[in-house]
Amino acid sequence: MIDFAAISVMFKSEFVKEMSDSSILLPSLKGKLGLSYSGQIDFDLDGNAEVSRLNHRFESIPSSFASLAFLFVDGTDFVKYPYIRICGNPAKLLQGHNVYGSDDAELCLFAVLEAFMMAMPHLSEFLDWTTANIDYIDVTYTARITNDSTALQVLQVLKNVSAGQTKNKTSDDYLSTVYWGKGTGKNKRNSRRKQLKAYLKTPELMNSIKEVQKKLKKSFGDKVLTDCLMRQLAALNQPDVQKMAEGAIRFESRLFGPWLFDNGLPVHVFDFMTKAKAEPTLLKHLWQKSWQDVFKSFEGAQMHLHNDEAIQESLKTHFYRESKTGGRTYTKASKLFNFYIALKTLGFEKVYRDMDRATFSRHLADLKTAGLSRAQLQNLTAEVNNVVPLVRLINIDFNTQLPENWQEPQPLRDQVKRLNPMLKIAS
Repeated sequence: MIDFAAISVMFKSEFVKEMSDSSILLPSLKGKLGLSYSGQIDFDLDGNAEVSRLNHRFESIPSSFASLAFLFVDGTDFVKYPYIRICGNPAKLLQGHNVYGSDDAELCLFAVLEAFMMAMPHLSEFLDWTTANIDYIDVTYTARITNDSTALQVLQVLKNVSAGQTKNKTSDDYLSTVYWGKGTGKNKRNSRRKQLKAYLKTPELMNSIKEVQKKLKKSFGDKVLTDCLMRQLAALNQPDVQKMAEGAIRFESRLFGPWLFDNGLPVHVFDFMTKAKAEPTLLKHLWQKSWQDVFKSFEGAQMHLHNDEAIQESLKTHFYRESKTGGRTYTKASKLFNFYIALKTLGFEKVYRDMDRATFSRHLADLKTAGLSRAQLQNLTAEVNNVVPLVRLINIDFNTQLPENWQEPQPLRDQVKRLNPMLKIAS
């Protein structure tokens, strides 16, 4: 599936002023369109959109946002022609979540373009849609592990057996995400061609639900926004969505334009759609090619499988919060369990060296509260349990990426029921 897409579209030549070494958007038009900053579009399926200016750099917008985002880039010495970059998550636009999604490249890429066109019809008129190019796409497939506990163990082993990875230093992502190709220095050039990561889907899904719930609390009085958020929440809480997230490890390839070009793929959006339509397995092929070296490094690696359900239940007994409705949330228990798994799979000393000392000490004290001694925690890796080849656990079955009752989403223009005439230009 295409989990995310960034597409750049140039302005029409009649709205551009040629300079000695570049081109810029006509100053009068720039002011009229309010293009001093990047913007965020909150888009719903009734065609309503709210555009707001961002207080942070466009690059800092996380891909878990359900909204569409855009950025204006004027001509410079390095960027010769002014353009708009549009970023969005096709699956979230089409179905409200990205736990699973379509392999139809045309459907996915058009969803991002159509959402922008319908939300920003005036700005869309100034863009030359024939110049739309792919900056990058995230192609993602899932390995299904027995449960989240085992999936977390697998992920921790990946941190040890894989070379060239750059770990996220925040405590939560450090435990649930592994990166390859996020280079620095001499390796930074390669990182702008291809970036890979593996991560657990359940924590991301839970975070998405929490974010929508927070926005709902602030949306009082705004019916359009409230209705949009309620639809998102309903989509995230669907039984099939929850079930498909359980034990899921996502293997994501961020493929930049130069990498696509070097591998014989067009970066022009509509040419890419045409090629993908002629080759239905194109996305799977690109994903396999991007991961082949990393997966080869997994060969021969083994891991110990531990049964940790009792520890997990003990943590839930000690660490929970009660909601106003009487329910319980186990955010802290989940973080502590992730910490426990890291100690077991990476070893006490390594986690101690890599983690913030204050956070490490706090987590250690909490585990002691749940009945685990320091001596136990220092010797977790000495336990002997089931040993299995890593590649046997990481099995990407393309036939189980979707629930049995899944149906291809309708194009966004049909869902919204308000087709913008500008779309005729793009098609």
